[in-house]
Amino acid sequence: MSDKSYWLSIWCEPRATIRKIVSENPNRSIWILAFIYGFLSLLNSIQSISIANVAQLIPIFAIVLILSPFWGYAAFSIWSWVICLVGKWLKGQANFVSVRAAFSWSCVPLILNIFLWILMIGVFGPAFFFNTGEIYPISNQQSAILFLILIAKVVIAIWSLVIYLNALAEVQRFSILRAIFNVVISWIVIGLVLGALWFGLMYVLQMGSDASKLSFQFWQSETRLEFLRAIL
Repeated sequence: MSDKSYWLSIWCEPRATIRKIVSENPNRSIWILAFIYGFLSLLNSIQSISIANVAQLIPIFAIVLILSPFWGYAAFSIWSWVICLVGKWLKGQANFVSVRAAFSWSCVPLILNIFLWILMIGVFGPAFFFNTGEIYPISNQQSAILFLILIAKVVIAIWSLVIYLNALAEVQRFSILRAIFNVVISWIVIGLVLGALWFGLMYVLQMGSDASKLSFQFWQSETRLEFLRAIL
Protein backbone atom coordinates (compact mmCIF):
# COMPACT_ATOMS: atom_id res chain seq x y z
CA MET A 1 0.00 0.00 0.00
CA SER A 2 1.24 3.49 -0.85
CA ASP A 3 0.94 6.52 1.41
CA LYS A 4 -1.81 7.83 -0.87
CA SER A 5 -3.81 4.65 -0.34
CA TYR A 6 -3.60 5.01 3.43
CA TRP A 7 -4.95 8.56 3.26
CA LEU A 8 -7.98 7.26 1.35
CA SER A 9 -8.61 3.92 3.01
CA ILE A 10 -8.56 5.31 6.57
CA TRP A 11 -11.94 6.94 5.86
CA CYS A 12 -13.87 3.70 5.44
CA GLU A 13 -11.47 0.96 6.54
CA PRO A 14 -9.83 2.32 9.71
CA ARG A 15 -9.10 -1.06 11.28
CA ALA A 16 -7.36 -2.61 8.27
CA THR A 17 -5.55 0.64 7.49
CA ILE A 18 -4.18 1.26 10.97
CA ARG A 19 -3.20 -2.41 11.25
CA LYS A 20 -1.10 -2.05 8.10
CA ILE A 21 0.40 1.28 9.18
CA VAL A 22 1.40 0.00 12.62
CA SER A 23 2.95 -3.15 11.17
CA GLU A 24 5.04 -1.17 8.66
CA ASN A 25 5.82 2.17 10.29
CA PRO A 26 3.68 3.60 13.13
CA ASN A 27 5.40 6.97 12.71
CA ARG A 28 4.31 7.29 9.08
CA SER A 29 3.27 10.86 8.15
CA ILE A 30 3.26 11.84 11.84
CA TRP A 31 4.56 15.37 11.21
CA ILE A 32 2.14 16.05 8.36
CA LEU A 33 -0.79 14.95 10.52
CA ALA A 34 0.59 16.93 13.46
CA PHE A 35 0.71 20.05 11.29
CA ILE A 36 -2.90 19.57 10.16
CA TYR A 37 -4.16 19.06 13.70
CA GLY A 38 -2.02 21.83 15.18
CA PHE A 39 -2.91 24.32 12.45
CA LEU A 40 -6.66 23.82 12.89
CA SER A 41 -6.40 23.78 16.67
CA LEU A 42 -4.49 27.06 16.78
CA LEU A 43 -6.83 28.68 14.25
CA ASN A 44 -9.82 27.74 16.41
CA SER A 45 -8.07 29.22 19.43
CA ILE A 46 -7.19 32.57 17.88
CA GLN A 47 -10.69 32.89 16.44
CA SER A 48 -12.45 32.01 19.69
CA ILE A 49 -10.47 34.49 21.79
CA SER A 50 -10.58 37.20 19.09
CA ILE A 51 -6.85 37.73 19.31
CA ALA A 52 -7.02 39.83 16.14
CA ASN A 53 -8.46 42.62 18.29
CA VAL A 54 -5.02 43.18 19.78
CA ALA A 55 -2.61 41.88 17.13
CA GLN A 56 -2.07 41.93 13.36
CA LEU A 57 -3.39 38.94 11.39
CA ILE A 58 -0.32 38.35 9.20
CA PRO A 59 2.12 37.91 12.14
CA ILE A 60 -0.48 35.74 13.86
CA PHE A 61 -0.71 33.41 10.85
CA ALA A 62 3.07 33.30 10.56
CA ILE A 63 3.34 32.21 14.18
CA VAL A 64 0.56 29.65 13.70
CA LEU A 65 2.32 28.12 10.69
CA ILE A 66 5.58 27.81 12.64
CA LEU A 67 4.02 26.39 15.80
CA SER A 68 1.45 24.08 14.18
CA PRO A 69 3.54 20.89 13.76
CA PHE A 70 5.05 21.18 17.25
CA TRP A 71 1.69 21.91 18.86
CA GLY A 72 0.08 19.00 17.04
CA TYR A 73 2.93 16.64 17.90
CA ALA A 74 2.73 17.62 21.58
CA ALA A 75 -1.05 17.11 21.60
CA PHE A 76 -0.71 13.70 19.93
CA SER A 77 1.99 12.64 22.39
CA ILE A 78 0.38 13.83 25.62
CA TRP A 79 -3.08 12.48 24.82
CA SER A 80 -1.72 9.17 23.53
CA TRP A 81 0.46 8.74 26.62
CA VAL A 82 -2.63 9.07 28.84
CA ILE A 83 -4.64 6.76 26.57
CA CYS A 84 -1.81 4.22 26.67
CA LEU A 85 -1.55 4.42 30.45
CA VAL A 86 -5.29 4.00 30.99
CA GLY A 87 -5.34 1.30 28.32
CA LYS A 88 -2.85 -0.74 30.34
CA TRP A 89 -5.31 -0.67 33.24
CA LEU A 90 -7.94 -2.04 30.85
CA LYS A 91 -5.57 -4.78 29.60
CA GLY A 92 -4.79 -3.04 26.32
CA GLN A 93 -2.07 -4.53 24.10
CA ALA A 94 -0.80 -1.46 22.22
CA ASN A 95 2.39 0.46 22.89
CA PHE A 96 2.67 4.24 22.85
CA VAL A 97 3.60 4.69 19.18
CA SER A 98 0.71 2.47 18.05
CA VAL A 99 -1.77 4.42 20.15
CA ARG A 100 -0.37 7.67 18.79
CA ALA A 101 -0.68 6.36 15.23
CA ALA A 102 -4.36 5.57 15.86
CA PHE A 103 -4.98 9.10 17.08
CA SER A 104 -2.96 10.89 14.42
CA TRP A 105 -4.50 9.00 11.50
CA SER A 106 -8.00 9.62 12.83
CA CYS A 107 -7.32 13.30 12.09
CA VAL A 108 -7.24 12.75 8.33
CA PRO A 109 -10.90 13.88 7.88
CA LEU A 110 -9.96 17.18 9.53
CA ILE A 111 -8.31 18.13 6.25
CA LEU A 112 -11.79 19.11 5.07
CA ASN A 113 -11.90 21.71 7.84
CA ILE A 114 -9.10 23.59 6.08
CA PHE A 115 -11.40 24.13 3.10
CA LEU A 116 -14.19 25.17 5.46
CA TRP A 117 -11.85 27.74 7.00
CA ILE A 118 -11.05 29.09 3.54
CA LEU A 119 -14.79 29.33 2.84
CA MET A 120 -15.45 31.13 6.14
CA ILE A 121 -12.67 33.63 5.53
CA GLY A 122 -13.97 34.17 2.00
CA VAL A 123 -17.50 34.84 3.28
CA PHE A 124 -16.68 36.88 6.38
CA GLY A 125 -13.28 38.31 5.52
CA PRO A 126 -10.76 39.30 8.20
CA ALA A 127 -13.68 40.32 10.44
CA PHE A 128 -14.13 36.60 11.21
CA PHE A 129 -11.10 36.81 13.51
CA PHE A 130 -12.41 39.85 15.35
CA ASN A 131 -14.97 40.11 18.10
CA THR A 132 -18.02 40.36 15.86
CA GLY A 133 -21.06 42.19 17.13
CA GLU A 134 -22.26 45.71 16.60
CA ILE A 135 -18.99 46.60 14.83
CA TYR A 136 -19.15 43.66 12.39
CA PRO A 137 -22.82 42.64 12.01
CA ILE A 138 -23.60 39.32 10.31
CA SER A 139 -26.23 39.23 7.57
CA ASN A 140 -28.92 36.56 7.28
CA GLN A 141 -27.10 35.00 4.33
CA GLN A 142 -23.85 34.84 6.27
CA SER A 143 -25.67 33.32 9.24
CA ALA A 144 -27.13 30.60 7.01
CA ILE A 145 -23.71 29.81 5.52
CA LEU A 146 -22.14 29.71 8.97
CA PHE A 147 -24.87 27.32 10.17
CA LEU A 148 -24.20 24.95 7.25
CA ILE A 149 -20.45 25.12 7.87
CA LEU A 150 -20.95 24.28 11.55
CA ILE A 151 -23.08 21.27 10.60
CA ALA A 152 -20.33 20.12 8.23
CA LYS A 153 -17.73 20.51 11.00
CA VAL A 154 -19.86 18.42 13.36
CA VAL A 155 -20.18 15.66 10.75
CA ILE A 156 -16.40 15.71 10.17
CA ALA A 157 -15.74 15.58 13.93
CA ILE A 158 -18.07 12.59 14.33
CA TRP A 159 -16.45 10.81 11.39
CA SER A 160 -13.01 11.45 12.87
CA LEU A 161 -14.18 10.10 16.24
CA VAL A 162 -15.58 6.93 14.65
CA ILE A 163 -12.26 6.37 12.86
CA TYR A 164 -10.38 6.95 16.10
CA LEU A 165 -12.45 4.53 18.16
CA ASN A 166 -12.08 1.82 15.52
CA ALA A 167 -8.35 2.43 15.13
CA LEU A 168 -7.83 2.47 18.90
CA ALA A 169 -9.86 -0.72 19.31
CA GLU A 170 -7.71 -2.36 16.65
CA VAL A 171 -4.32 -1.50 18.16
CA GLN A 172 -5.44 -2.15 21.74
CA ARG A 173 -7.23 -5.39 20.82
CA PHE A 174 -10.38 -3.92 22.34
CA SER A 175 -14.05 -3.98 21.52
CA ILE A 176 -15.52 -0.62 20.51
CA LEU A 177 -17.16 -0.35 23.95
CA ARG A 178 -13.86 -0.85 25.75
CA ALA A 179 -12.20 1.66 23.43
CA ILE A 180 -14.89 4.17 24.43
CA PHE A 181 -14.16 3.44 28.09
CA ASN A 182 -10.46 3.99 27.37
CA VAL A 183 -11.22 7.45 25.95
CA VAL A 184 -13.75 8.48 28.60
CA ILE A 185 -11.57 7.43 31.53
CA SER A 186 -8.60 9.23 29.95
CA TRP A 187 -10.65 12.43 29.73
CA ILE A 188 -11.59 12.05 33.39
CA VAL A 189 -7.92 11.56 34.35
CA ILE A 190 -6.84 14.62 32.38
CA GLY A 191 -9.73 16.63 33.85
CA LEU A 192 -8.73 15.67 37.39
CA VAL A 193 -5.07 16.52 36.77
CA LEU A 194 -5.89 19.88 35.19
CA GLY A 195 -8.36 20.62 37.97
CA ALA A 196 -5.76 19.82 40.62
CA LEU A 197 -3.19 22.01 38.85
CA TRP A 198 -5.71 24.84 38.58
CA PHE A 199 -6.69 24.74 42.25
CA GLY A 200 -3.03 24.42 43.21
CA LEU A 201 -2.17 27.49 41.14
CA MET A 202 -5.07 29.43 42.63
CA TYR A 203 -3.95 28.41 46.13
CA VAL A 204 -0.37 29.55 45.48
CA LEU A 205 -1.58 32.84 44.00
CA GLN A 206 -3.90 33.37 46.97
CA MET A 207 -1.04 32.69 49.38
CA GLY A 208 1.09 35.16 47.46
CA SER A 209 -1.71 37.71 47.58
CA ASP A 210 -2.17 37.18 51.34
CA ALA A 211 1.59 37.48 51.90
CA SER A 212 1.66 40.72 49.92
CA LYS A 213 -1.22 42.13 51.95
CA LEU A 214 0.48 41.11 55.21
CA SER A 215 3.79 42.68 54.11
CA PHE A 216 1.97 45.87 53.18
CA GLN A 217 0.24 45.94 56.57
CA PHE A 218 3.59 45.47 58.34
CA TRP A 219 5.08 48.23 56.20
CA GLN A 220 2.20 50.56 57.12
CA SER A 221 2.59 49.73 60.82
CA GLU A 222 6.34 50.39 60.69
CA THR A 223 5.71 53.68 58.90
CA ARG A 224 3.31 54.78 61.66
CA LEU A 225 5.84 53.82 64.34
CA GLU A 226 8.58 55.81 62.62
CA PHE A 227 6.22 58.76 62.39
CA LEU A 228 5.44 58.55 66.11
CA ARG A 229 9.13 58.32 66.98
CA ALA A 230 9.81 61.42 64.89
CA ILE A 231 7.08 63.36 66.75
CA LEU A 232 8.15 62.20 70.19
